[in-house]
Amino acid sequence: MKVICSGCGIFLRDVPSDKFSDNVVSHGLCETCGFHFQAQAGMNLSEYLEGIQAPVVTVTPEGTINSANSKALDLLSKSPAKIQGQKGGDVFECEYAKLPEGCGETEHCSGCTIRNTVMDTLKTGNPHDKVRAYLQRDMDGKSAKVPLFISTEKKGGVVFLKIDEIG
Repeated sequence: MKVICSGCGIFLRDVPSDKFSDNVVSHGLCETCGFHFQAQAGMNLSEYLEGIQAPVVTVTPEGTINSANSKALDLLSKSPAKIQGQKGGDVFECEYAKLPEGCGETEHCSGCTIRNTVMDTLKTGNPHDKVRAYLQRDMDGKSAKVPLFISTEKKGGVVFLKIDEIG
């Protein structure tokens, strides 16, 4: 008998059985879906964020950062107080956010994949998975384009912005 996750459909395990053939399918929950199920049952946001294995920040409908897990805070070298209510470009230290117009208002912002992906998910609710993006940062006094892969998902009115990969 095969056991698959009833949440996402991935194969979990084979269970040897004298009563059932190998073609019989049973269901269970993988660790990730079990975790999401617990969150829907009332787990608080910070506990939920800590269970995500990648750096993740939450973005409000106004486009500001609301919270982050410890992996994201470590990556950004920031405390929760330094990110809450701030625009994404300021939190991620985009060099264009330092221009007089500020994050979201420069000529460069209209082409920002990170911003556009988050705003699309906020507006449509459509998730995005492993989108290639670039962050323009000042690295040791030199302008550098930092490649990233990001994913977004809307839950409860906020967008979860996950940094899947850097480089």
